[in-house]
Amino acid sequence: MKKLEDIKSIIVKYKKGKKVEVAHNPTSYPLVGHGKQGAVFKISPEQCVKIYAKEGNTVKEGKVLKAAQGSPIVPRLYEIGENYIIMEYLEGPSLFDYLKEKRILTEEITNQILFILKEMKRLQFTRLDSRLNHIIVTRQGELKVIDLVSHFKKKVDHPEFLMQHLKRLGLLSAFLDQVKNIDPPSYQEWKSFN
Repeated sequence: MKKLEDIKSIIVKYKKGKKVEVAHNPTSYPLVGHGKQGAVFKISPEQCVKIYAKEGNTVKEGKVLKAAQGSPIVPRLYEIGENYIIMEYLEGPSLFDYLKEKRILTEEITNQILFILKEMKRLQFTRLDSRLNHIIVTRQGELKVIDLVSHFKKKVDHPEFLMQHLKRLGLLSAFLDQVKNIDPPSYQEWKSFN
C-alpha cells in the first residue's frame, strides 16, 4: 500500500516534442530512464514503474503489454493504474549501446532481432519496428522491447528505425548479409535499406 502511495506522489509533466520532466519525486525510487511519454523508476530489484504525463499513453501501452503477455519479447506486466504501469525491471544496456560498445553484430543477435520482428507480426502489432534504444539486452543475453505506446497505433510495415540505427552504427551491411543467409524473403524485402 505504501508503495502505491509513493508511486502516486511522483509527478511527470509533458513537454511538447521533448522528454518528459520529473516535476516532483519525493520517493527514494531512482529514475532509470525517461522519454516523450513517461519516466521510469526502479521500485525493486525485479520491478519498475513507468509514470506517464498523459493518461492516454498509459492506456495505449497497457493495451499492448496486456496483449503481448506470455511473449518473450516484452517485460512482464504487474499492474496498470491511472497514469502508471508497474512492469518487470530489465537490467542491461539498450541494444544501441551494446552494439556501439561491441562494434560487432553476431548471428545470435541477428536471429533475435528477426524473432522480435516476426513476434511483433504474430502479436498483430501495427508498428513492426523498434528503435535499438528501445530494445534491452538483459543479463541473460535476451532482447526485450520496451516503450510500446505506439505499437497498436502507428502503421509501420518495415523496420525503418531499426535499419537507420544499424546504419548509424556501421552494422547494417553485416545485418543484411546475415539476414540473406538466415531469412532470404526478409532480405529481399529489406535489401533496399542498404
